[in-house]
Amino acid sequence: MGSEHATSGFDAGRAQGSFDADDFDEFERSHPNIFASKLALLHHAIVDGNADRQPGRTLSVGGGTGSYEQALRDRFDVDTDIIVEPAPDLASQARSRGFDVVAATIEEAGLDKERFDTIFYNGSAFGYIADDALRKVLRLHWNQLNPSGSLILLDVPSSSALGLAVIASFDIDGPSYIRTVLSSSWYDEDVPHKEFWRTTEEYVELLRDAGFPDFSYWQTLRRHPLYQNEEAEDPVTGYREGSYVAIVAHKEAIAHGE
Repeated sequence: MGSEHATSGFDAGRAQGSFDADDFDEFERSHPNIFASKLALLHHAIVDGNADRQPGRTLSVGGGTGSYEQALRDRFDVDTDIIVEPAPDLASQARSRGFDVVAATIEEAGLDKERFDTIFYNGSAFGYIADDALRKVLRLHWNQLNPSGSLILLDVPSSSALGLAVIASFDIDGPSYIRTVLSSSWYDEDVPHKEFWRTTEEYVELLRDAGFPDFSYWQTLRRHPLYQNEEAEDPVTGYREGSYVAIVAHKEAIAHGE
């Protein structure tokens, strides 16, 4: 798993606001089909494949500018009750979209006694958190959830095609085929990269340590990264093929096959 030298929560750059809100939204506008694929994956995970499921009281962690939360609200009628975002510029943009935003790390947000039915990460914000601290964060989420609640982690696994390409790019200077591929994907060289890259199995191990007994998996963007923005893709079950994977961790064991 990831090394242990990071801060106890989101890295200092995110917490201090070195992310530009306009760059975030522009990147999504210039990659509309990747955005649509990720949004469909997020929504599918929130309802866990059941369009009739109500997400209930909902918390978004590391919500950035609130673009996903706004799209969930506008396209799927899914409301987000609270967004936690430590970067001030991003939090301000999310607030301007009409959301209740706490500008802090999740550890500092003061939501310990809140009860939620759904907690989600619309991207890999947990990839800025070292293992020991992440175990505490996941246990915090377990405590924040109602008994039938679920936690959703949306991630680019280190073992995915996109994950492998991004990690390889860290050691490349100058033009390369990998950088050309990534320029067409969600992760070009100007996008801030998370520090900790983990496989889906490693996240499940951390989630089990935090008390979560049962999981569902959804994935999208199964094409070669060079072609992922050509058209939107519907999510499917599993995690072994997608460049983006949603882990749905259930607080209580669920009955499968019903």
